[in-house]
Amino acid sequence: MFHASRLLTMSEKTAVDVSKIHPEGDCDIPSEFSSQKNISLTAELFKALATPSRLKILLTLSHGPASVSNIVIATELSQPLVSQHLKVLRGIHLVSVQRDGREAIYSLMDDHVAHIILDAMAHVNELEHAN
Repeated sequence: MFHASRLLTMSEKTAVDVSKIHPEGDCDIPSEFSSQKNISLTAELFKALATPSRLKILLTLSHGPASVSNIVIATELSQPLVSQHLKVLRGIHLVSVQRDGREAIYSLMDDHVAHIILDAMAHVNELEHAN
């Protein structure tokens, strides 16, 4: 699981140096993205996404904010399971929660989260249709 304390303890050294194989420097990826810290945190994010139930929840939220009960209806997962996965997704900063009276309303943290899910699904869809 993602832990903010890792931000302070991980090495800042560059883990990937593409200039060694592409010396012309035409890389569109900012150098700070290649740090060991960013690579490790991104791996943690993908590890958290490696669950079909969490992907269902994120796909549901890509359509807009929803209460736990509406996420349960849309995903056909049990309420305790949805709550458990939402806790993990909040912990890695993929979803946020706001209270509306007694209800918790969840939404994606930002548009990047929807892009991650939808781009991955588009890639899989292309692979399915290519074969």
